[in-house]
Amino acid sequence: MPGAGCGDKPKFMLVLIHPTPRNPTTVASWDGPRTPMAAAPQFWRVLAAAGLVDPELPGQLAAEGPTQAMVRSLVSEAERRKLYITNAVKCLDGGSNVPTARRLELGWSVLREEIALTQPKRIVACGLMPFRMLTGREIRLSDELWRAEHGSYAAYDSRAVNGKTYPVYPCYFPTGRGNPVAATAMLKLLRGQRR
Repeated sequence: MPGAGCGDKPKFMLVLIHPTPRNPTTVASWDGPRTPMAAAPQFWRVLAAAGLVDPELPGQLAAEGPTQAMVRSLVSEAERRKLYITNAVKCLDGGSNVPTARRLELGWSVLREEIALTQPKRIVACGLMPFRMLTGREIRLSDELWRAEHGSYAAYDSRAVNGKTYPVYPCYFPTGRGNPVAATAMLKLLRGQRR
């Protein structure tokens, strides 16, 4: 499943892990716009708390659910706020399993093309798997959070995309087994940085 939002030099490209069966926009029968996290109000609450989307949006999604009209609102808000939201792995695997190294590497070939087409100003790797895929590096998110909170939220160079690198900022995954509180703090700090 491709990403959604601002497709031309977005301020932030948020790279999540993979689609899940809870997102109705991933199934072939969905007749409308598609977007990662369409059925995840918590994800949109984190973005709203960080000041990246309208504060009313998560409540609307929770109340309406992922209807075609609501998904259009999510995509429209992402476009308006110059966000592009995508997944590291593009294909639904029938469950919420952790992607294998092979699936991540296959996902990189598609994500690399998405990056080349959109040319994001900054990439936010939501979780360690997307970070490793994007940079080829190992880090500890707790160390990155500490640095960010102490004025040193630094980017890492992405793997080469058509001979160019992009700044990749590590961030906790914003929902589920991730850390929504830490993700919110990191996204707020990143939004406040000048670039």
